[in-house]
Amino acid sequence: MTKTAYGFETLDVDPDSLDATFTTRNGLLIYCRLLQPVDTPLLIDLFSRLSPESRRRRFNVPLEHIDASRIEEEAQRLAAVDNSTVGGAILAFAQQPDGKELIGVARLGRFPSEPASPEAEAALVVRDDFQGQGVGSALLALLALLARRMNVLTLVASVQADNEALFVLLRNLHLPLQRHTTHGETSISLTVADIPTPKNRA
Repeated sequence: MTKTAYGFETLDVDPDSLDATFTTRNGLLIYCRLLQPVDTPLLIDLFSRLSPESRRRRFNVPLEHIDASRIEEEAQRLAAVDNSTVGGAILAFAQQPDGKELIGVARLGRFPSEPASPEAEAALVVRDDFQGQGVGSALLALLALLARRMNVLTLVASVQADNEALFVLLRNLHLPLQRHTTHGETSISLTVADIPTPKNRA
């Protein structure tokens, strides 16, 4: 079993709510649920815990010394999803001594002017200290379930051409995808139907 595919193998999901659990490669139980607008503070906290490199990977630009008001404004925008038409997202939480902490987010979004488009842009970020444990693959599986619910057929993303961790994840999952690189940026297109479906919670 490959390292990055681990999340798929341990994922257990409620098909109605998309609440889910899975076990990381090192044995930690992770909880997942849909993002809600009230989760803005969680997104801000996660951003504060990302390394500069992870921030760059997620947003495609360097993000250092950002004003707190701008961070809050962007977090509010990202949390304003309906998980139905224009945008949706899945959150992953790890149980820590002080409670559950947000460690990862997978999201998809259509242009507001095209709420019925079969194509949506996707993004994925995992906190640095949880990378390589199967969190990304589990979130991708849940994002595919959300995409199917929203009638999204294709996920697209623009990432840095040197984002080898993402490409390794996709290769290890044997997912067919279209990939085009120009000027240091790679465009990816992935058919939702090609992403494996996790087992339903009993």
